[in-house]
Amino acid sequence: MFQIKEKIVSNRKLVKKIKNTLLKFGYNTEHLIRYVVRMECKNLINNKLPKNMSILEISESEYWKSNLKYKKYTGANYPDFDICENQLNEKFDLIIADNVWEHLKYPYKASKNIQKMLKNNGYFLVIVPFLVRIHEVPIDCTRWTEDGLKYHLEESGFNINNIETGSWGNKNSVISNLRTDDSWTRVGFYSNLNNNKNFPVQIWALAKYSI
Repeated sequence: MFQIKEKIVSNRKLVKKIKNTLLKFGYNTEHLIRYVVRMECKNLINNKLPKNMSILEISESEYWKSNLKYKKYTGANYPDFDICENQLNEKFDLIIADNVWEHLKYPYKASKNIQKMLKNNGYFLVIVPFLVRIHEVPIDCTRWTEDGLKYHLEESGFNINNIETGSWGNKNSVISNLRTDDSWTRVGFYSNLNNNKNFPVQIWALAKYSI
């Protein structure tokens, strides 16, 4: 077990080194479909929430762990941790689900469970794909528009007046990922980052929970 963990750490260091080398030459290794939305949400959270907050991320990612200011960070990885059926015995200032909700069999149940783990006036950031191909990790069930995600959160118990939403995408970003292999387009050197509301590839919502 120790050797496996050591290998994972070693691989992460190698990937980070390669990314840093590419960045020096101006090549951005972030996923194209996630890049703009992640920046928007990162800036929104850093401006809105306190720096000493506690964070739970459903399916931990290096991006959020490295780009937010917090006092405590906890990861609970789906599907080993089934957010549709379970909650942690702890409450958090912010819970993040970045491209997870589309893979859930029962997203309504999951959003209800999120509320049970939020402090009063805590926030839930959920990011989901829209115009992207099916990707079964381990299954792929649902797509939402901005309105659809907002009403899903309202139905599960959030006050609709306390839900902010946004989206990003354009025709080029949609076409770029219409391939049959398992890879995803990177931002690269000169990707088109303009936003066209008619072709969203990512949708986000930040919902405030008040008792």
